[in-house]
Amino acid sequence: MKAGFLFGAGAEVGYGLPTGGKFALEIFRQDSSISKKSFKENRDSIDSSTAYAANWLPDDYLSKSVGSYGKTVFESIIKDTIEHNRERIIKKLNDFDDIAKYEEDKINKKYVKSITAIIEEKLGTKLNNCNLKQQIAFINYFEDGNKIFSSNYLSALLKIYKDKSLIPDNIRLELRKIILSIFQLQIGALSETLTKKINDGIFSKKDDEIDLFDDIGEILQLNYQASGLSGLEYVMEAKTIEVISDDDHAILQFARNIIENIYASVLDYKTLIDSNWHYLYCPKEEWAKFCKINIFLHTVRAYIKNQISEVGGFSNEGYYHDLKSKIDSGEIEPTTIATTNYNTFIKDVLGTEICYLNGSTELWYDPYINRIGTKEELDANEIHFLVPLLFTQSGTKPMTCIEMSKKYVKMYDDFKSSDLICVIGFGFNTDDEHINGIIRSLIDMENKNIVVIEINPDTNSEKIAQKLKTNKLNNIHVININKDRQSNSSNWIDSLALLSTDN
Repeated sequence: MKAGFLFGAGAEVGYGLPTGGKFALEIFRQDSSISKKSFKENRDSIDSSTAYAANWLPDDYLSKSVGSYGKTVFESIIKDTIEHNRERIIKKLNDFDDIAKYEEDKINKKYVKSITAIIEEKLGTKLNNCNLKQQIAFINYFEDGNKIFSSNYLSALLKIYKDKSLIPDNIRLELRKIILSIFQLQIGALSETLTKKINDGIFSKKDDEIDLFDDIGEILQLNYQASGLSGLEYVMEAKTIEVISDDDHAILQFARNIIENIYASVLDYKTLIDSNWHYLYCPKEEWAKFCKINIFLHTVRAYIKNQISEVGGFSNEGYYHDLKSKIDSGEIEPTTIATTNYNTFIKDVLGTEICYLNGSTELWYDPYINRIGTKEELDANEIHFLVPLLFTQSGTKPMTCIEMSKKYVKMYDDFKSSDLICVIGFGFNTDDEHINGIIRSLIDMENKNIVVIEINPDTNSEKIAQKLKTNKLNNIHVININKDRQSNSSNWIDSLALLSTDN
């Protein structure tokens, strides 16, 4: 079977690598001093007598101060998160007990008593007897968020906080910050939804010919300072309790884990990149902002590489190892193996050429000449400021590089020659449209079949087709799997081979 493969971030979760918002949280927790050092080494290696230095860099670039992102960017991150993910935030918090149960299982592996047992002992009642929906409710405008008050776990935490005798003052103060941050984020998302509705429809009736109505802008603006910023700052600063010594600290770590889980699942930082990427092209005019985005990308690269070394010696239980076994046996002939991930782990496991669609830790970008390559290739003629080639979906110019264009064309041609195209751990999200468009064209114009390996049991062909904006449902097949990569007691790759035979 000749097959093309596209791997997304979800394909690496089982290997212990972070994804989504968790990835973002960890990046902003990193010490940027090492990346600053790399930036300065790059700066000092530039020949100041060249036209590049004279015309593209500030006159005093060698002595100008160098800075990185700090807490000031948190507000823009919260703004993006609430604006873009308000529905996800509301749904996530309405499913509070699911988050809590997941985090309880993690704590229960570290501490002798279960969180449920601690709660029931402190309150003198069963956990499932804790429910505050009759005592607390939002106003009608915010009724979509009322389900959170039916949460047994949140109700229990509120009861523990309410009774000052149940936990020490210092832990109670932290619990207050956590619960308050949860409500601020929920209210922020509900307020954003309401604000959008009002601003999008101020008039119930109006004469479209009277153009002055078009000049009435947004009337309501959300205060993002009070809508989750304190929670993000708390999450960034909160440290894991390495050794849980008593019930009170077990409760505290449980609450910390919950709020981190919430932020990690909804955090949106793409606009931070979008709004700063273009500063890579104007260091002469915007040196401070040029430094910040440059150093940020170095920090991301360092974090990704550290993750590989820390998780290190990955188990052979994962999608890449499943695929390798079939390639080695000759059952599958891969035409192209593409990934939206940045690390080299997939290449290390499969031992073959990988098409990196969004850049990688081993690729660099020269904004001055809009070129992509290894450091050695780009430095061969003249040394410039280089940045790791990451987050290319947020920067339009790198996508126009001839090197990147050739990668995409080759992937398209290879997928076109495949019996089928298999997609694993890729979300088909709106900011993935540069890749979605390729898959859509293969379905609509080339009549190719795609198989999506999906761990979410609710995902089906119709939902994938909706994301891809195609009507060819018969060309889309979904293999729903469990956390062990099994579908009806068969490994996903065996199910893929069977599907190929059927078609």
